[in-house]
Amino acid sequence: MNTIRNTVLSAVAATSTMTLFSYFVSDQEGKNFKEPKLLGDFFKRTFNSNEKTSTLMGWAIHYLTGVGFAGVYQIFLGCGFKRPTVKNGLLYGAVAGGIGVLIWNTLFKNHPNPPKTHRKGYYLQLVVAHLIFGVTLSALKKKTQ
Repeated sequence: MNTIRNTVLSAVAATSTMTLFSYFVSDQEGKNFKEPKLLGDFFKRTFNSNEKTSTLMGWAIHYLTGVGFAGVYQIFLGCGFKRPTVKNGLLYGAVAGGIGVLIWNTLFKNHPNPPKTHRKGYYLQLVVAHLIFGVTLSALKKKTQ
């Protein structure tokens, strides 16, 4: 039970750190690179939901995805990466970022009315955000071992 609790808490912290980076880059670039906002927009456009519901769902989906990615990292730690390190946090973040780009690209390409964003810039910051996610997750896991 302790491992699950630690994984969820680490996921929330790592997802928050990643999200702060995405919001910072969005503000600096003047573009919408905010994952929860984009997820909420997808939800709203798919289910014709109101703003409050779509915003809540965007944040919920974003954090649940972070918990899922953190759970997979926990599995990696049990299957070869015995100790969390900056190196395997970066490696995991790179893999997670690549998976994230594939998922987002599929969403944008297959949705009849996707939200507007500068996709190439979004994907680049998304990979960097996942590197931050992986390193943060690894650092927090190291503290709980």
